[in-house]
Amino acid sequence: MVRASQERVLLIGDVDRQMYSTVTQAMPTAQVKSVASLFDGIAELSQEHYTTVLASVEPMERRPESAVRTLRELSGDGRLLLFGHPTLEPLSQKMMEFGCDDYLITPITPGEFLESMGAPTLRRNKPPENGNGNAQPITETAPPENQSPLTRLSIPSLILDALVHTPQDPIGTTLRQINSVLPPMFNVFQTTAEAAVPPPAEGLTIISHRPSDPIGPEFPSDIPPFPQSIHLSYPADHDRATALGFLSDLAGNLARVRVLHDRNIGLQRLATTDDLTGLANGRYFRQFLAKIVERARIGRFLVTLFLFDIDNFKRYNDQYGHGVGDDILKQTANLMRRCVRDHDLVARISGDEFAVIFWEKEGPRLPREPKPAASNRTPTEPQVILDRFRRLLSTQDFPGLGPGGMGCLTISGGLAVYPYDAQDVAKLVETADQQLMFGAKRSGRNSIHLVGGDCLPPFNNIPEGENAE
Repeated sequence: MVRASQERVLLIGDVDRQMYSTVTQAMPTAQVKSVASLFDGIAELSQEHYTTVLASVEPMERRPESAVRTLRELSGDGRLLLFGHPTLEPLSQKMMEFGCDDYLITPITPGEFLESMGAPTLRRNKPPENGNGNAQPITETAPPENQSPLTRLSIPSLILDALVHTPQDPIGTTLRQINSVLPPMFNVFQTTAEAAVPPPAEGLTIISHRPSDPIGPEFPSDIPPFPQSIHLSYPADHDRATALGFLSDLAGNLARVRVLHDRNIGLQRLATTDDLTGLANGRYFRQFLAKIVERARIGRFLVTLFLFDIDNFKRYNDQYGHGVGDDILKQTANLMRRCVRDHDLVARISGDEFAVIFWEKEGPRLPREPKPAASNRTPTEPQVILDRFRRLLSTQDFPGLGPGGMGCLTISGGLAVYPYDAQDVAKLVETADQQLMFGAKRSGRNSIHLVGGDCLPPFNNIPEGENAE
């Protein structure tokens, strides 16, 4: 039997508060929270854990699969139960396939609800019976013909679809989907906050919701307003109050989705960025390399992988401390970023080991802050870029290493090129690593080895004036 004191229940879409009354009577010691919409429920589950989620079926009619799958993922090991009128039972049964645990037919008494919570099968109610004791046939009711198309829209469901399928642009996708569903005389669009609204076409009216306009008393005060202005163009004979309510509701939901989107971008950045250097981390390096090699296979261009580490880095760490070691890593990362183009990837993959992915065979890769006397010669091969990097490294001052810190750091690295040296990602990484470990390191460090035994000489052995900047 479920212990009510341990229950944390989230109610989604309980408009008439009947389920709230039932749950609180059945489990008076449970923590029960009710949110108005499916979107609010998603936001709540993103932050808090609940042992039971009770979601109304009606708001999910338009997109049941994406709604249930998202709630299922966010609910974790908690129960996910649906509730709704008997006419919605066929849909509830279908939604069982998408991940919900069971469904309840409403209205339901506190006793029936409590009994269902302790049973392996949570459905307890049956459709109403006719006078012969047989279940009445279930029919779905169509919306009234005079109902506004604005009120028939399920904005949270559209937003949910956008978050699932286009997380990089959920707001733009939501607006496009709204316009695809609305009749041709209706159109929703956004502008900058203070932009002038174009005059409406003949027979149409345009209303606007600015960031400074109120949304409603129930809108959370800790969510910033949507920073853009939202506009609705609609037939002049349509009910204005309905249009204003729709636009206000849309602005509130877009404000919420913007918060989730920004949070997702921040989490994605944390998941793919090295904390110390700000470079891409090993996870993102592997993902990017796999994608770019596949693009190279289709587009028939070269991908050059360069793996390198700092010679004797452990000695610097041991002698000067990890703080100085961290400074060396950050300075090395910044120098390499100055020598590559924006679309070339520089990553710190572990410790003092770095990786660079060059994925176009031609193009400028100059330091972003060249000295005034530099000739700005455009390098066209990764070898030239790496000579530039080593030249910058040899003139860089590392204050933490004392008076002799300038020019004392060297690197060793290995190069491999797709598709010449390897035909897949794993072999490309293995080949570059072999050149680093068995070529550059065994030859005495301060060198870069290519497949085939070729070697870029130590920087201090490059004749003066050769490959000069």
